[in-house]
Amino acid sequence: MIKKFIILVILIVLNLIFLTLGCIENTEEDEILTITYENYSMNYTLNDLGSMESYTGTGRYIKSKLLPDSVVIENSNLYIGVKIITLLDDMPDMPENYNLSIISSDGWIINFTKNEVMGFVDIYDEMGNIISNQTTVMIIAYKENGEYYNVIDEDNVIGPLRIAFVGNDVITSSNLWSRKVVSIHINKI
Repeated sequence: MIKKFIILVILIVLNLIFLTLGCIENTEEDEILTITYENYSMNYTLNDLGSMESYTGTGRYIKSKLLPDSVVIENSNLYIGVKIITLLDDMPDMPENYNLSIISSDGWIINFTKNEVMGFVDIYDEMGNIISNQTTVMIIAYKENGEYYNVIDEDNVIGPLRIAFVGNDVITSSNLWSRKVVSIHINKI
């Protein structure tokens, strides 16, 4: 009788362990980014993006047109992500000339020319004047100031991914930045 009781206790403990492990271990990670071109698509998880060659740079953006003659420049932040051109290198049969459509989870769509993807965008100084002696790097950022968006932005107001234009503390237009990015569509020209 004691042997049956001990065996029953061991079975219960083992079942609890297996059930707990099943609840804790989730080996599947959600795909957070899809890149499409014609009939081909690639899906990425946060781990996929984190395992790719990363790019780190500082950047900020200028908000204009809020009020006539007003300029608001956001604080400079350190962004870590993957260069958009690195992601495009993974796509087979990339066209020579293209535009990108960046789609956010809230339905926002922003379009970029190939030149913009390559970093040729207006760069501003602290006074809001355009300077043209710099280029920038377009990235899909997953970290800001060393923290993943899914940690600092649990409600997904910005992340888990965003488009950022970075370099050595460059200032670009807020119209180029996009948050809540979930998809990139390549359009052949």
